Amino acid sequence: MKINPETRHQDLALYVSDHLESLDVKDTKWSITTMVIGMYDLPLFACLLSIFKIEFIWFASPFILFIHVWLIRILVKNVYSTQLEVILYMGCWSLLGAISLSVAFQGMLYYYFHITSVVSHIIITLTTILSAYILVKYQIKKYASDPIKERKESNQDKYTGVLSATPGMAYLFTVITKRIDGLNDVLHIFSIYLFVIFCAYFAAKFLHRYFFMKANMKYVRYQPITAKERKKIKKQGVEIK
Repeated sequence: MKINPETRHQDLALYVSDHLESLDVKDTKWSITTMVIGMYDLPLFACLLSIFKIEFIWFASPFILFIHVWLIRILVKNVYSTQLEVILYMGCWSLLGAISLSVAFQGMLYYYFHITSVVSHIIITLTTILSAYILVKYQIKKYASDPIKERKESNQDKYTGVLSATPGMAYLFTVITKRIDGLNDVLHIFSIYLFVIFCAYFAAKFLHRYFFMKANMKYVRYQPITAKERKKIKKQGVEIK
């Protein structure tokens, strides 16, 4: 994971250089808030509303609290002082989101759609874990090669996240079509399962990115603050750390 310190920054491959760059500060707060609400809050709320069991609400509460308290902290702080923290937050909320959403998803299948087969739940869980493993392995493998050589990415590499979810989706489709007749219910289940996979993908991507950046701080590129922004921030008495 650590780049040879003798390597010059300008010699790094473009995909490595991009992995060591912080996110665009202009849209960071808006983008993160939209992702948390759209990819986590709404699907989780749909699951909990379908289950309507206090046990699941208690289970999800610590995840919800942690994700949103940290989000509020990022929203109120200056965007230039949280550039590295945002990368870590993206990885952490995605990981916690994937875990809590996956449990709520299984609960929805059991209590609302009455899919009570233990084998079905075990297979769905194992395929979800396998998908997450493939995504993590892909991230590690992608940046384990020579950092100064450009990498040609095939279509299979680009859509690894979708391909890794195929076994789970296929089995889920088989189980659901046997027990559920309504098309809306089928689409509802598949959309939430896709959100679980997307959360797992972002967790693997951003957690690897954060630790890759921490291991190679010499090569990290932060978004520079403009003179206009710096002057504006100084007038507000804000200090960038």
